[in-house]
Amino acid sequence: MDIHRHQTQKKSAMESDHPVTDETFKILLEDSAREAYMRPWHRIERGLRLNRLRIFVEDVAPQYHMTREEKDNFFIYLQKALDKKLLNTLKVVLYNQETQRITTIKGLELSRLSDGNMKWAFSTKKPRVEGVGTRKKKKDDVFSVSTDVKLTKIEEAV
Repeated sequence: MDIHRHQTQKKSAMESDHPVTDETFKILLEDSAREAYMRPWHRIERGLRLNRLRIFVEDVAPQYHMTREEKDNFFIYLQKALDKKLLNTLKVVLYNQETQRITTIKGLELSRLSDGNMKWAFSTKKPRVEGVGTRKKKKDDVFSVSTDVKLTKIEEAV
């Protein structure tokens, strides 16, 4: 009696017409990641956002002459801000989908203190001045940290 009569015979990966190699798998993953980074900022998963934040820290560091320790601490600060949902919207994080890099984080203040230490924080609302009515905020009222990347026409309009 034939015991294999009612069993489906499957080809192994080695026997298939298109063998799966490490190289084809690597290409598939790279294409998937490249496509994921082309999404708008609010559509990118947390792990990929952390990757883009790390690149942003590396892009900004030369402007402020940051040490390795300062860069690490700044990244941890941004990571906590992401977890607190401070970096979730397109209004706060200007992300260039073409270059796949963060160009500006609005409201973020970076400065070097007189003692040489770095300070970073998100700006809080300014105290209301008596006698001044409500007015629309000007772009100059909001602090932001930007990279030296040239802006595209789309970003200049924003």
